[in-house]
Amino acid sequence: MGAYNALPDYSQSNRRGQLDFVIPWAIIHPVKRFTNAWVLVRLLIPLILLALSGIAPRPHALTQALHQALLGLQATSSPQVAARSAYALAQQAEQLPWRTDLWEPAGHLALKGGDLQAAIQFLERAAAQNSLSPAGQVMLGDAYAASGEQPAAIQAWEAALKVQGSSVEVLTRLLKSHRAVGDYPAAIADLKALTTLQPTDSALRYQLGLLLASQQPETALAHLAQAAELNPSLDEQVNKLVEAIRTGSLAGDPAQTLFEAGRALASNGEWELAAEAFHQATLARPDFADAWAFWGEARQHLQSDPLSQPVPPELEKALSLNPSSLSANTLMALYYQRRARFDQALVYLRKVTDLYPQNPDLQVELGEVLALSGDLPGALQSYQKAIELAPQDALYQRLLAGFCIRHETHLQDVGLPAARRAVILNAQDPDNLDVLGQALFLQGDLTNAERFFQRALEMEAEYTQAHLHLGLVYALQGERSLARQEWELVMAQAPGSAAAEQAGRLIKNYFP
Repeated sequence: MGAYNALPDYSQSNRRGQLDFVIPWAIIHPVKRFTNAWVLVRLLIPLILLALSGIAPRPHALTQALHQALLGLQATSSPQVAARSAYALAQQAEQLPWRTDLWEPAGHLALKGGDLQAAIQFLERAAAQNSLSPAGQVMLGDAYAASGEQPAAIQAWEAALKVQGSSVEVLTRLLKSHRAVGDYPAAIADLKALTTLQPTDSALRYQLGLLLASQQPETALAHLAQAAELNPSLDEQVNKLVEAIRTGSLAGDPAQTLFEAGRALASNGEWELAAEAFHQATLARPDFADAWAFWGEARQHLQSDPLSQPVPPELEKALSLNPSSLSANTLMALYYQRRARFDQALVYLRKVTDLYPQNPDLQVELGEVLALSGDLPGALQSYQKAIELAPQDALYQRLLAGFCIRHETHLQDVGLPAARRAVILNAQDPDNLDVLGQALFLQGDLTNAERFFQRALEMEAEYTQAHLHLGLVYALQGERSLARQEWELVMAQAPGSAAAEQAGRLIKNYFP
C-alpha cells in the first residue's frame, strides 16, 4: 500500500451501531479475542472509553475506527483486514493530533497486514511523540528488519533494551542482525548476554565458542568445553576445534592460531566464521599467504552461485605473496577444477608437485585431475607414484584401487592387487574391505564380494556404501527381497544423502 493519506477512509464503510456489545466483550476476554493479548488491549482501552463517553470530537468516526482496529487484531483476521484497520486508526490519529497513543496500534496493525513502510511510518510517528512503548520499539525493529534495513532495526532493538532491560527475544533479534551485517564483536556481546540469561542452553554456548574462535580463539576454549559438557553430542566438533586452537597457540603467533581455528571451523562446515577467522589472520599478519588463500576458498563457499564468480582476489594475493605456497597453488587448482577447466588446474598441480615431489597427496590430486581430463595413463602413473612415496600406507593402495574401479581400467592387474594390499595393510578399516568387495564384484566373484561387504558392515553397521553394494550382490544372486532391505536401510540411515538417492534409484530400477 502507498502513503496512508491516499487511501479511502475505511472508517466510513461500517454501518452505525455495529459496535454494540463488541467492545465490552473484547475488554473482558482480550486473550481469546486478540492475537497480541493484553498489551494491545491496554493501548485501546482509553480510546474505547473515550469513544463510549461521547465527549471526544468526531465520536462516531473514532468509534468506527476502533471497531475496525479490533477486527484487525482478531487472530482470524486476514492481512487485508489488518491493513485496513491500520489506516482507519491512522486517519483518526491524524485528525486528532492529541491522541498520540493511536499511532502505535496503527503501526502494529500495518505490520500484521504486511505493509512494512506504513508500519515504520506509524511507529516512527509514535516515537517522535514519545508514545512508543518498549513493545512498540521492538515492533519498529521488526518492521525495519523485514524491510532489509538492518542498521535501523538494530538501533530500534537496542533502544528497547535500554528501556526494558535484558530480553531473550530482543537479544535473539540483535544477534541475528549483528551476524547479518558482519558485526561479530556485537554478536559476541549478544551471546554473552543470552548465555547469562540461559546458562544451560548448549546451543547458545556453542555459538559463543564458535564466534570467539573466529576473533579471539583462546578465549573460546572454556565456552566450547561448557557446550560439550551440556551436550555430549557436540564432542566431536568441539574437540576438533579445541585441538586446532591449542596447536595453533603453540607457535606463539596470534595469526597462526586464527588460521588453525579457521581450518577447524571450515572442517565443521562453519564457512562464514572460517572466512572471518582467516580474514582476522591476514589482519594480524598481512604477509600470511596461506591465510589469504584459505580466506579466498572460504568466501567461495558463501557465494550463492560460486561457479560464476571470478578468481577470488584473496587467492591471487596469496600467490603474489608466496608463489610457492602449497595452499595457494592447490586451492587455485581446485578453483579451476570445479569449473571443469582441467587444463588450468593442471598448471598449478604440476607446479606444486614439482615444488613438493615427496608429497603423495599431491600425486593423488594430480592423478584425479588427469583422469577427469581424460588422461587415464597419466593418472595411473600419478596414483602409482603416490604408492612409491608411501608404500606402507593403505590409503594410497585403496585410492589406486578406487581409481581402477571407477574408470574400469587395469582392474585385474592393478586394481584388484592394490585392493588386496590395502586390506593386508589395514584389515580394520571398513573402507578397505568395501573397495576390495567392489573389485571382486566387478570381476564377477559375488561370493567373496559379499563376504567383504559383510565384513565391512561388521566393522561399521551404518556404512551406507557397503549396504548399497551388498544390495547389488543380492539383486544379482536373485535375492530381491534382501536387496530391497539393504537399500531401504540406506534410505532410513542417511535420508537426503547421495547414498539414499542412489538407493532410491536402485529400488525404482529393480522394483518398477
